[in-house]
Amino acid sequence: MDRDRLVDLATKAFVAALFVLSSLGLVVAVRTGGGVVSAAFAVYLTALLFGGVFRDAMDARGWQVAFFGGVALWGGYEYATTGDLFSLLLAVLGVVMVAANLLDLR
Repeated sequence: MDRDRLVDLATKAFVAALFVLSSLGLVVAVRTGGGVVSAAFAVYLTALLFGGVFRDAMDARGWQVAFFGGVALWGGYEYATTGDLFSLLLAVLGVVMVAANLLDLR
């Protein structure tokens, strides 16, 4: 097995594990009644990442807008509810990336 194939398989396994963990986190959040919105954002982003990696679609503008839009919304939600500065940074970076994609600033 060549190195590129091994890296591809490891990446897909890692992304699949992230999606499973975030899905389990959502189940736990629903059962406990806390953090459901954050867990739903995590599932949304890992599902997009899963689809982007497995379909080799991460270079597509639509995928990037959907992903970074989700990052912006998640960061904005977390900042509004917790006031965490890292969340604000995520929100700002997400907005910048969406704008760059929509304005084709690449």
